[in-house]
Amino acid sequence: MAGQPQVVIGLGESGRSVARHLAAENIPFMVGEDHPSPAALHEMSQLHNPPSVAPISEIPMHPGAQWIVSPGVPLSLPQLRQAPKYGVTLTNDVALFAERAKAPLVGITGSNGKTTVTSLVGHLAQSQMSSVRVGGNIGTPCLDLLDEAADCYVLELSSYHLELAQTLPLEVGALLNLSPDHLDRYASAEDYYAVKSNIFNRAQRGVVGEACRSYVQTGTCSSVSVFGESACSGFGLLEQDGQIYLAQGLEPLLDVRKLGVEGLSNWLNALAALAIGNCLGLDMDRMTADLRSFEGLPHRCQRIDRNDGCCWINDSKATNVGATVAAIRSYKASGALILLLGGQGKSADFSMLNSVLLEQKALKAVLVYGEAAEEIRQALDAQLNVRCFLPFEEMVAHAMALANAGDVILLSPACSSFDQFSGYEARGDRFMAMLEGGSS
Repeated sequence: MAGQPQVVIGLGESGRSVARHLAAENIPFMVGEDHPSPAALHEMSQLHNPPSVAPISEIPMHPGAQWIVSPGVPLSLPQLRQAPKYGVTLTNDVALFAERAKAPLVGITGSNGKTTVTSLVGHLAQSQMSSVRVGGNIGTPCLDLLDEAADCYVLELSSYHLELAQTLPLEVGALLNLSPDHLDRYASAEDYYAVKSNIFNRAQRGVVGEACRSYVQTGTCSSVSVFGESACSGFGLLEQDGQIYLAQGLEPLLDVRKLGVEGLSNWLNALAALAIGNCLGLDMDRMTADLRSFEGLPHRCQRIDRNDGCCWINDSKATNVGATVAAIRSYKASGALILLLGGQGKSADFSMLNSVLLEQKALKAVLVYGEAAEEIRQALDAQLNVRCFLPFEEMVAHAMALANAGDVILLSPACSSFDQFSGYEARGDRFMAMLEGGSS
């Protein structure tokens, strides 16, 4: 790397992390960023040998240069499409991290649940290893995780990471599930699925969700563990005497009532974590014991207690249709459903919600808000009687007026939040504030 011209493309969180590491290694570089924030520019100015910052279109294409592209910068930008033709290598922070990391790597991707599973694997591994570092798309940028004392790294990887980090030397690569997402960035769902499958290209062992097994090639994996709803030969759900257990094959491991989280999607997340931990050689009895103390993540099927007899669920992190389908299925038998959808649509196919909603025996209302409200209404079956609102707060207030004891009110938007909020966290926080009496 030292002899190659280095360019950091994008000054988001991961781009700034790359810049800090290049500066710490005394490697000169420049930065391409079209809209640098004042905070990012200030940070660059404080680095040893501060880099120059220019719009991406003005970055010179030197043969042999290496451009380290942030995940939020689409590879469809003309400058990035042209750069390889001039001998420029495109890479990213995850690939640089993998070159430097000395401990085993676990990479976890999927359309839904990857943040929860990454956190859960970290929770299980930390109980049995002295130093486990968790990050990537969740929390800390991966280069900031580097630690000579680490026993294992557990990384959440998005499709944006896997576009350029195509041959990661993973001890375990996991693909949890696949459903159409980010179709504003990919030409088709199949293209998106193919990028996700890069997780297996150099993995030693693989973990894959049963429902997406037929879509993926498992690359160099010497073994592949499967998890899913059925009591398959891998990790699944087993019913005995009317009760459901997490199981390995036909061996029950843990009564789902003893988990700190509820619902089908969380049961599948737990199975995925057990499969990954098993590939890492973690003790199964200790893992099943530690599962009980994991209470889930904010904004992911998070139950809110209002003492009104209703089941209020904050699933604001459900930013694609697949995540919302999984959430609806998780609460299918829990009571009459009021579903809250909407936000920014990302070119999603909302008609995929029809089958699961029409199967719902007690669907009380479907309420939608925001930029995608009319698009969702038109995509859903007329008999669902969708009601549209512009502000998020109006939709929630209407749900509060509609709700009766025994109802399930599920905020699972199937959309990103950026039309009215800074992120899904802000949307979920607003929902909870309204329920707690901050506004009505």
